[in-house]
Amino acid sequence: MIAGRMTLVSVGIALLATACISRDISATDLRATGEILHDIPISADIDILFMIDNSPSTADKQAVFAANFPRFIQALDGFPGGRPNVHIGVVSSTMKIPMTTLEGGLAGACTSTPNDDGRLHNQPTVTGCRPPTDRYIVDVAKSDGTRTQNYPGGSGNLASTFSCIAQIGSDGCAFEHQLGAIKAALDGSRPENAGFIRPGAYLAVIILTDEDDCTARDPSIFNLPIADVGPIDFRCQPFYAYTCDQPISSTRAGTYTNCKVRTDSYLEDPLDIAQFLTTLKGDPGLVVVGLVDGPAMTTISTGALTKPFTQSLALLPSCEINDDAEIGRPGIRLARFLSGFAGHGLSRSVCTSDYTQALGDFGDLLFNAVSPCLGGNLDPTDIDPATPGIQLDCAIADVQDTGSGTAAEQVVPRCPMADAQTPTAGGPRPCWWTRSNPTTCATSSGLELHVERTQAPPANTHVSARCVTTEI
Repeated sequence: MIAGRMTLVSVGIALLATACISRDISATDLRATGEILHDIPISADIDILFMIDNSPSTADKQAVFAANFPRFIQALDGFPGGRPNVHIGVVSSTMKIPMTTLEGGLAGACTSTPNDDGRLHNQPTVTGCRPPTDRYIVDVAKSDGTRTQNYPGGSGNLASTFSCIAQIGSDGCAFEHQLGAIKAALDGSRPENAGFIRPGAYLAVIILTDEDDCTARDPSIFNLPIADVGPIDFRCQPFYAYTCDQPISSTRAGTYTNCKVRTDSYLEDPLDIAQFLTTLKGDPGLVVVGLVDGPAMTTISTGALTKPFTQSLALLPSCEINDDAEIGRPGIRLARFLSGFAGHGLSRSVCTSDYTQALGDFGDLLFNAVSPCLGGNLDPTDIDPATPGIQLDCAIADVQDTGSGTAAEQVVPRCPMADAQTPTAGGPRPCWWTRSNPTTCATSSGLELHVERTQAPPANTHVSARCVTTEI
């Protein structure tokens, strides 16, 4: 926004353990108690990738998820400044994998279609709906205040357009490659997905699944003799996925304690995929992850399973919905993936008949990542009570091309204040000020940052806010 009061709508709140860019903010008198760094992109650009499990047990969950999507849109529309600039894509959990020892039907489901293998999915499997004109949804503000939208019906149809492409069917591979599909969708190997990821934009990844990840580092896992690995799906969960206090039997039921992810087997270490995402964005604070899956457990059991399919020996669920055929098996590998996004990730149970709360929580998670609210251990002390408003002990600067290694920085001074809510007219621009807004900011301080400008900054400008903390 140009002139007037500019609310910064993108705040990444994270203590950074990465190398600092070259800076010159020595004029600001920071007390030697410790400091926290807030990275604040000027515009709220968010690329949102939904990884939706399309294995045979997920059709009902897809329908409920799609029906509850309006709650997520409601959360986005509640952002300061309104709906952010979004790209929204959907990818399935099916990746083409070689199988020579499995039964024909199962092997056949694991051959990819034009909408699998990390390709963004825009072909509806339900009747009576209209998809976007591209492989992903575009809803981005233009300089004249209108929006570029590649779906029919305008802003009010965003939820229905997503619902159209989110129900991707349930005839996919039962060896779900949730993390592998995410990587393939974003690593540039799928030319069909070109343009989805934007430099400088936040990346949100939301996973809907009822089983754990089976992304293979060594695809020969799918050609191991069944006699060596037990029942068909044992080769992923739990046999080669977890290590517990006692060896997991492939022939008899059992309960196993202190289970954790194996990193020495055929499967990818989930943290490697987490690292890929943070490297892709250049800053861990620009990645937000949400899971709707089976709750992870350190104690697991195997035994006979009658739903959603009859199996003589299988990994037993960590959640289920009453007497329905809906279950969720423990997402232990997915929990390890989520652990790579401390403060920017959350998990909700797949075993519910209504995902409204989960999608609302994910919207709130995004808001907290890109909101103007200052959090962490921020010291809220007013260091200049004689000046109107709250004068925090912070150093603020505009940074161009953050994360590029060639970042350029310009100090932004404080705004002289006419009163607690109004910078003095004719003062320096840009300049910064803060105010209390506990209604919007559910952080411990309840404070938000504003920058006054007379003209828009260069593209890919972030605001760097170094603020004193209450403890070292």
